[in-house]
Amino acid sequence: MENKTILIQGAMDIEVQKLLEKLEKQEKNVILDYEFYTGKIKNCNVVVSKTQIGTINATIATTIGIEKFKPHMVINQGIAGAHRESIHTGDIIIGEKCCNINAYSMPSKNKGEGSNPFEWEPNKRAKEIKSANSELVQKFQKFLKEQYAGKVYTGIIGSGDVFSREIDRIDWISNNFGNLCEDMESIGVYSVCNKFNVPCIGIRIISNNEITREALDKNQAIILQELLVESLK
Repeated sequence: MENKTILIQGAMDIEVQKLLEKLEKQEKNVILDYEFYTGKIKNCNVVVSKTQIGTINATIATTIGIEKFKPHMVINQGIAGAHRESIHTGDIIIGEKCCNINAYSMPSKNKGEGSNPFEWEPNKRAKEIKSANSELVQKFQKFLKEQYAGKVYTGIIGSGDVFSREIDRIDWISNNFGNLCEDMESIGVYSVCNKFNVPCIGIRIISNNEITREALDKNQAIILQELLVESLK
């Protein structure tokens, strides 16, 4: 991997903090208000990208990152909310696939007939599930099994510009999409990488679970970054 460039993304400061601490020979690039930091970690050429929060930002930042830095792979990582009662804070999700949980069609209703989100149906864009690179999935499954004491799941990451906190709604989303967790960036990243034929993977550490009332813990992001730094060996 020494001659390859790896683009590692995080949306928030805390999701890139540890990566930047470990990035040697660091140079900062700001392109259209998006921050990219080039350098080396464990003798690997790395670009750390702070995508900013949300699907649109992740889409733009990924497009810029691929066009500007020509990475051989993209790793999107950060925190996510669990969508299963059995998944807890500190568990890690390897996103073998990713789906858009914000794409719906709804029945026609007249004025005064109200709105019922449980009548909505996932539309074509929601059903177009994007895939991670299978080799990267296998590599991270092996690495995390050996190096992480917590639980690791492989499955679908649900992604959209929403912070779901209604348990009935979370259950409805999970039942319709089969996703294990929810974030706000992955679908943009997977979509762009699939278009450019750049191998990608999404890895998320659970920061909260509304179903079990586990409060948001953004510091889980640091644990995941420390693991990713070690994976670059």
